Amino acid sequence: MPDYYRILEVDPEASKEVIEKAFRALSLKYHPDTAAIERKEDAESRWLEVRKAYEVLSDDARRKTYDASRKRQMLDLFLSDGIIGLARRYFR
Repeated sequence: MPDYYRILEVDPEASKEVIEKAFRALSLKYHPDTAAIERKEDAESRWLEVRKAYEVLSDDARRKTYDASRKRQMLDLFLSDGIIGLARRYFR
């Protein structure tokens, strides 16, 4: 599961306003229409990631579901790999 908070470069406790600001800034940065020709494919895939992250985190119900599954994933990772596995995944 992708880490939508990391993609939007926001804290998991961020408000809707902060998430929207981050989305707008990253959208301008990675939008395929504004990217150089040689970076167009990379920019398009990155922009799609940013857009998907915003779609999930801007909707209260979807964000709540995402947060619950993210916590479950963190717990499963901790139980299977311990604190080192958790650190490798979330503190790169």
